[in-house]
Amino acid sequence: MTTTTRASDTKVGGRLYTDWRMDLTDGADNANSFNVTRTYVDVKSKISGQVSVRFTLDLRKINGFEGYNTIVKYGYLAWRPDFVKDHAQLRFGLQPTPYIDQANKLWGRRYLAKTPSDKYKFLTSSDLGADVYIALGEKSKYGTVGIGVFNGTSYTDVTDKNKQKDISTYLQLNPFVNTPDLSRSQLVAQYYFGTQNVTIDSTMDAGDYDRQLASVSGLLDYRHTVAAGFDLNFLSLGQGMGVPDLSKTAHSFFGTLYLSGLAPDQVVLNTMNLFGRVDLIDPNTDVANDGSTLVIVGAECNMVKGFKMAVNYRSLSFEDSTKNTKSYLYVNWLVKI
Repeated sequence: MTTTTRASDTKVGGRLYTDWRMDLTDGADNANSFNVTRTYVDVKSKISGQVSVRFTLDLRKINGFEGYNTIVKYGYLAWRPDFVKDHAQLRFGLQPTPYIDQANKLWGRRYLAKTPSDKYKFLTSSDLGADVYIALGEKSKYGTVGIGVFNGTSYTDVTDKNKQKDISTYLQLNPFVNTPDLSRSQLVAQYYFGTQNVTIDSTMDAGDYDRQLASVSGLLDYRHTVAAGFDLNFLSLGQGMGVPDLSKTAHSFFGTLYLSGLAPDQVVLNTMNLFGRVDLIDPNTDVANDGSTLVIVGAECNMVKGFKMAVNYRSLSFEDSTKNTKSYLYVNWLVKI
């Protein structure tokens, strides 16, 4: 007798990132516009007790196309073998890059801005490959460790231009899991290495085009009243035979003050927080005065589940004195279903 297993648990969700932006830079004449920066449609299905799948569509603007286009962001199978069901998971397909995925959670406002390694193109947020995650403690109580093999391409350009593969090692820890006041705190690290996605012919050595990325981030959260975090990224890129490697850094420091902790009886304040973030970017550590600093300060409101709004001011300044500082006023919205 043949038994057919059907999807018993399928969930469909989505997220919408939209904003209004005004350019306050000198000479911009307060130019402003409404924008949809991202729309995700997310389908998760549990096929059996061991196997589940995820499929995510990403609606976004693409250079050279005047409207919005739809591409696949995620499309992967996750397998939890019975003999390690509560301790390990294997993934195959187009899947989240683990470090960026977790760093977004620490920052907590992906709808407002990407994390540094994603925003400044140090690493893609989704790639084709296979990896394994191992839980540290029951239900990852103490954290997770992972290792994966990826094409080293991107979900926006899946063409693999050489035979080399990239290796991703990942660690996430909950250092204060037994301390209630600090239980939300985390520490995350990765070491990612491989070959850049360039064509390697018979006259070239893949080792001359290597890519190495070391990252560490963390969040210290006290009673969900005040939180401070960081995200440090160090990238090295081979430039070819006989040419020195290119070294880049992208560091971010951020914090949140939750007003609910200051006035728990005030209904409106219970939904609000104040936040700030500073990014320090150096596109070439061997060149002086080529860096930039991004500052974001604002207030966020989460009045109902699945809806957030943030009013924020942004300033982008440059070490090069010939470049003028850019400044913007943003109102960002997140809708999640």
